[in-house]
Amino acid sequence: MKLFKNKKADGTDYFAALEEMSAIAAEEAALLKQIFADYKSEQLETYRKEMHALEHRCDTVKHNMVTALTKEFLPPVNREDLFRLAHLADDFTDAIESVVAFLYMANVSSLKEDTPAFAELISDSAQTVVELFKEFRNFKKSLNELKNVVVKLNDLEEQGDRLYLEAMRKLAKEASDTRELIEWRSVYSSLERCMDAAESIADDIELVVMKNI
Repeated sequence: MKLFKNKKADGTDYFAALEEMSAIAAEEAALLKQIFADYKSEQLETYRKEMHALEHRCDTVKHNMVTALTKEFLPPVNREDLFRLAHLADDFTDAIESVVAFLYMANVSSLKEDTPAFAELISDSAQTVVELFKEFRNFKKSLNELKNVVVKLNDLEEQGDRLYLEAMRKLAKEASDTRELIEWRSVYSSLERCMDAAESIADDIELVVMKNI
């Protein structure tokens, strides 16, 4: 595990912490994509454990970052902003883990044909969040690049909204029983929350940048 030390031996590299948290979310998203590409319900417990291990890594990174922040005399940006970004990055990993956790709890036997498209968007969003945090490190010098990444992430979220809308409509029309309706509403909602969590990071970074330029 990285210690987040920057080139200055006396400081903590909070940007590196955020970058690592986003990289873990990208690992989770890649795993979700893999699970959806070749879904096996008998492997749900294994999937859940693998996803939880990744989420736990992110929790540890966040804890270390928050602990360092409480002792930091002069953080690179506002302390509360860094706290909030750490929590949002962790929320993103929580949201991705929750998708698999629900599939496990509900013992979902098979996926619907549109679920891989959600996983693809979530994976693309996670990779874009990685880009976003890399640009955030030098936001005073790369405002245009950062803005472009934010726009890209917003576009992905809009694609997710459209996919969610159509999936829910199709479900309402074609669900064979009440259990399927309730179960898949929850599945689709958990997938949408992943997209929303990624966009929340972009929205918050925009606010932080506005306050610090």
